Amino acid sequence: MSETVRRSGRILGLDVARGIALIGMLFAHTVPETEAETVFDGRSSILFAVIAGVSIGLMTGGQRGVAPDARGRAARVVALRGLLLIILGVALTAFDTPIAIILDTYGFLFLLAIPLLYAPHWLIAIVAAAAALLGPLAVTAIGDAIDGATGQAAVVLESEWLFFPERWLDGTYPAPVWLAYIAIGLLIARSGIRKTRVQFTLVVVGSLAAVAAYAVAAVLSQPVLAHDDSTAEVIASGGVAVAVIGALVWLSESTPARVRTVSARILWPISSAGSMPLTVYSAQIVVLWLVIANHPTAGLLGWQSLPLFFALAIPTLVVTSLWRLRFEQGPLEWVVSRVTTQRPWRKNPPRAPEVTPTR
Repeated sequence: MSETVRRSGRILGLDVARGIALIGMLFAHTVPETEAETVFDGRSSILFAVIAGVSIGLMTGGQRGVAPDARGRAARVVALRGLLLIILGVALTAFDTPIAIILDTYGFLFLLAIPLLYAPHWLIAIVAAAAALLGPLAVTAIGDAIDGATGQAAVVLESEWLFFPERWLDGTYPAPVWLAYIAIGLLIARSGIRKTRVQFTLVVVGSLAAVAAYAVAAVLSQPVLAHDDSTAEVIASGGVAVAVIGALVWLSESTPARVRTVSARILWPISSAGSMPLTVYSAQIVVLWLVIANHPTAGLLGWQSLPLFFALAIPTLVVTSLWRLRFEQGPLEWVVSRVTTQRPWRKNPPRAPEVTPTR
């Protein structure tokens, strides 16, 4: 299985990390909240966002970056994917579940990230730092401006055409802050994620950043809370995401062949789910909509339960594993790939950019 993954050009560790993020978000969606946060709260969606940034970087040249004569094509591919994510996110929002849909915000972030595709490392790092430090202030200012303009809570915009742009700016996943995660992921891809030293650097730097942020927050008696979109959360949870990505990519790319083979077989279910994130995420939302519709008297979140999590997580891993044995892409991933990189209506459709393995 590991050799199959290598021949397809995919990085198994990224698929595993993405699969963990998907299962973590499913846990957050289906398991009732308690007074104490779980390891999945907030961190799963942040891990998903950092991996999205890595994916953007890999599809636009990886460590080499975008060649001057390919800049227009790279921008079109990322823009088309961003627009498709927005469309899918809007469609899933129409199901009217109590779940904060993340895909349309990701699409908006893809559009914002287009200028960074051609930027040097230092500028990408500055953007990440600016979003982490100034993003929370910008979100607060935007929220205050919207509330002042409407004279009432921003939630009333849910029935108006401004709802989505407003949500992208100061909703559950505000772009001024979450751009930091996309930029961090892009910087990881541009640094050469297949290099062993880069993988170790990600683990060390990510771990140190997370420990330092959590420690400082504890000393200041200001704990890092999930989805508070503070600078502390960006550094702490972002650091966790970076360390997880580094560790899993190292496991799949830099360990001895026998270890890679065994780990690929053990992690096949979770990597299979992670290889088709749009399909899995969308299916989860639709299934949860059906669950909620069949429990109309349960209240806003009364339908949540730990058994529901397992009832959805286990079939997800089984179905995606079986699908992956036959197909390289999930259904929605196939559609997005055909529309954005292959575009079958052209007589000579261009091939997706390849990533040259480096160490």
